[in-house]
Amino acid sequence: MGYLSSCNAESAIAVCDPYNCGFHRRKKPHKTKNNGEIREFAYADLVSATSGFSSGKFLGKGSHGSVYRAVLDNGKLIAAVKKTKMNCNIPADNEIEILSRVYHPRLVNLIGYSSDTLCENQLIVVEYMPNGSLYDLLHSASYKSPGWHMRVRFALQVAKAVRALHSSNPPVIHRDIKSSNVLIDQNWNARLGDFGLALRGQVEDVRFNCTPPAGTLGYLDPAYLEPADVSTKSDVFSYGILLLEIISGRRAIDMNHSPSSVVDWAVPLIEAGDFAAICDVRVGSPKDKEVVRSLTALAARCVRSDAGERPGIVEVVECLTAVRKRVHARPVWSNRRRCVKGVDKSLVRNSRKVSSVTSVVDHDVEATSDRMARTKLITEASAASVVVDTGLDEIGLDDDHMALVRGNRGVETKTPLMKLRKSRSMGFMQSPRPMNQNSKNYVSGI
Repeated sequence: MGYLSSCNAESAIAVCDPYNCGFHRRKKPHKTKNNGEIREFAYADLVSATSGFSSGKFLGKGSHGSVYRAVLDNGKLIAAVKKTKMNCNIPADNEIEILSRVYHPRLVNLIGYSSDTLCENQLIVVEYMPNGSLYDLLHSASYKSPGWHMRVRFALQVAKAVRALHSSNPPVIHRDIKSSNVLIDQNWNARLGDFGLALRGQVEDVRFNCTPPAGTLGYLDPAYLEPADVSTKSDVFSYGILLLEIISGRRAIDMNHSPSSVVDWAVPLIEAGDFAAICDVRVGSPKDKEVVRSLTALAARCVRSDAGERPGIVEVVECLTAVRKRVHARPVWSNRRRCVKGVDKSLVRNSRKVSSVTSVVDHDVEATSDRMARTKLITEASAASVVVDTGLDEIGLDDDHMALVRGNRGVETKTPLMKLRKSRSMGFMQSPRPMNQNSKNYVSGI
């Protein structure tokens, strides 16, 4: 459920599941995995915190109710309050039941709940996500289209959220992974939310085998036709659709295109090796072609019709981690650009003064290892000495123009220096052995 948006074409399929009703009777509050107590709020306090569920506090509609912004604890806590539809408390109870037992920084976590004893409306209090949903970022004209760094980061963060669910004990199957259920927090990190359709337990459990299929059209696993078909690979299929959506900027189902399904459109292009054709035209393809090839190949594997041929979510996380490293990697020299400004004075022949360099500006330099460092020039050097710190050695000039080279281990040696008289720069040549400090023949003119 996107707390700041809704999409009627992609709304979750409502499921009547009388078998599960017995599993959702109110239980005593308990602690989550982060040792935080699940709070039971007074219904009146939540009504006040949302200004009576006013339109000014309205954030959006979800699969089983509306969401409002709430200000609690005298302004110290900003939260999102989900108000369920009348007589539709089963998804809300299910969300409380699961989120009270699962906590992860990549999830929209539960804060508390409240019940209206008169109207029997369930209220769920969860973390507030101020930057909308991934659906908004990808498809709304109000947002700037995210670049590849952000897209790959979001894809990896959602995969980590799914991994946390699948690796919990017992595992949780979300069953409704989609872009409108991926919310963006205050630090622009992706969080997976809406656990109204989620199932918790082993696949062979009776509850799993009695729960009808559910999900969102366009994201729903085609192999999930009956209760016994549900598995973690159903989530992997939905995630694959989401990944294609992130890569292409196209909705899971878009009637303005033919074919309308993003899978039917993208997979043939991937199989033909036309990876660039799948990339969102608003941002183009990544400079590193291996990035888009890896992303599209991974997405194609996730949406295979045979669930057994899909990768597990752990493998998905590993693949995306490697892709993200490639996205952030830059060539060593291509980004190292220096702009030297304001060289006031040229080198004076037979003078012990070095020309002043007013500023050196490094643009877009990213260190690639501990051995690579940017050059710093000391400005307005006087006759006494000048020091250049290269990050590897410290080089100075004594009063006789002898270059003092101080290594990283603190060893000082003297080396000959060459003045470039026809240039406004200075170079040095380091001797492989220490020089006789009494010799005066170590500076030569060109």
